[in-house]
Amino acid sequence: MPQPLRRQVALIVVTLGVAAAATISYSARLTYDEHVRQLESETSTMAATVVAFVNQYLATADALAATAARHPAIRKLDVTAVEQVLQPLLTGRQQLIQNVLMATAEGGVIAWAKPPAVERAVDPAWLRRVASVGRPAMSRMLGAPGDEAHVIVLGYPIIGEDASVVGAIGLSIHLEALERVLGSIPLPEGSVVTLTDADSVVVARSLDAKRYVGRPIEAPGQSRLPANVPPSVLRTGIDGVERIFGNAVIDRGPWLASVGIPTSVAWGRTVPIYRRNLAISVSVSLLLIVLTVFLVRRWMSAFDHIDRAARQVAKGDLSPVAQASMPSAEMAHLQHTFSGMVTNLRTAREANAAQVDEERHMRQELESLQRQVVRQERLAAIGVLVSGVAHELNNPLQAILGFAELLQMQPGMPQQARGDLSLIQKESARASAIIRNLSRFGRQISKPSPVRVRDVVASVMELRQRKLEELHVQIDIDERSTATVMAIFTELQQVLLNFAINAEQAIVLSGAATRRIAIRTGDRDGWAWVELEDSGPGVAREDEAKLFQPFYTTKPVGEGTGLGLSVSYDIIRTHGGRIGYRTAPSGGAVFYFELPIVTGFTGAAGAAGSTGSA
Repeated sequence: MPQPLRRQVALIVVTLGVAAAATISYSARLTYDEHVRQLESETSTMAATVVAFVNQYLATADALAATAARHPAIRKLDVTAVEQVLQPLLTGRQQLIQNVLMATAEGGVIAWAKPPAVERAVDPAWLRRVASVGRPAMSRMLGAPGDEAHVIVLGYPIIGEDASVVGAIGLSIHLEALERVLGSIPLPEGSVVTLTDADSVVVARSLDAKRYVGRPIEAPGQSRLPANVPPSVLRTGIDGVERIFGNAVIDRGPWLASVGIPTSVAWGRTVPIYRRNLAISVSVSLLLIVLTVFLVRRWMSAFDHIDRAARQVAKGDLSPVAQASMPSAEMAHLQHTFSGMVTNLRTAREANAAQVDEERHMRQELESLQRQVVRQERLAAIGVLVSGVAHELNNPLQAILGFAELLQMQPGMPQQARGDLSLIQKESARASAIIRNLSRFGRQISKPSPVRVRDVVASVMELRQRKLEELHVQIDIDERSTATVMAIFTELQQVLLNFAINAEQAIVLSGAATRRIAIRTGDRDGWAWVELEDSGPGVAREDEAKLFQPFYTTKPVGEGTGLGLSVSYDIIRTHGGRIGYRTAPSGGAVFYFELPIVTGFTGAAGAAGSTGSA
């Protein structure tokens, strides 16, 4: 049985209110789940970053130990080498190495760079094992829970002049310095970065390190190897805070790097959206109730009058409709224009369509602006990441440069060794220049000079020819370019080197039967061009459009960063040139770039190129 209009309106208002509340609650839950997934992605990315940093941290120590172990006094286990070799390792390294020891092959410590503290507890049996195995090893963490300092010792064998292992050298690394770095990582409040060993014991922690370092994070008998821990997990930490943890394995320990962000962050991001939707829903609901009550009371009598008039028209009574008092001018107008109802409805529909079009246009503009904002944020994040990577890579390069200079100053150094050290110093300086070029995502720091592309080819082949010969890759060079271009030599060198390394890896990883790389240069129509063709499998058609995008790579995990071609694209574009890819007739890949030719330079170009390659 049909219900009265007043009751139906009340039922509709209640139903809409309940539906709105349920929708808001469901939307809040979906929003929270989305934020949780975002946090999982963020923690996994940050954990991988921590692993890369720690590996670089340890690689620096490896380089120092390898250099020290080759010193003649160390190879003779001469304790006088403490001042000459061991103590200099403790200065100028940003507090990386806290102490250095030298031990015999039987594990007995015969010299310290400075009086030992926590590292005094190093196990002689472990030192003996380092010497007997003949390869680097990492000790267990030294120091008990609650101690002021905790260290690990990196052990390296000392090879005597007769090519036998005569002892071991140990680098003591205080974990507090590593904890300070972990604490500087920008994360939401309450987040924590933790390093645990194979027994699930905390090695370093960015929060409350003194309280938790040395303590296990798992109950007895429940510890898991780092490799068995899932990449992302929601759990309550040892401090009782529920967090989303991203995990990654540091193989050297093996250690587990965990980055945890509290779930409260996800709720904190969800609550403002929930409050906004709730406020809008409540306001609209109250407004609808008030308007409904007011209008229902006033308009019911008017509707009754119009209903009677409509019934008369339906019965065929076309006599004028009796005039009655209307609650509004609109209702009065409706009463006087009843006969033009169809026309008025059509006009209203057209007006509604125009309004919908306008709202659609406004929504499209808003979405376009949102996409632009997201793109700017992504570019800013890439700039920050690239700057951080360049900064971290410069540290080991400076160490290489410094030790190359120091070794050249050693008396009695063979001339061939001096030449090799000079090449190391030269190529390390070039690597530093390449790292600085990563900042091209944000700014340009060099000025172009006259360059011949054939000089660029020669310098790159000087670097890669030995490696390619070891891999049995045939190199064919066809140089026909004699023109000069205005460019930064090291940047063109970097572009061609990226092409060569990609071709080399494509050939080796694919197991191609024919191993061949062809480099061709030439001049045409005011452009100097360089192209590199390989005999690899080429690039899949679906990947061609994404070749020059930042961080896109088809190589296996750990084999590439996805920055080589994107940086090359940016370099060539900045020089006003063209860069691209095409499939070779043999099925391999052909990468090329072209630069505008400048006139008026001859021998100067070669000089500029030689200077740039240094």
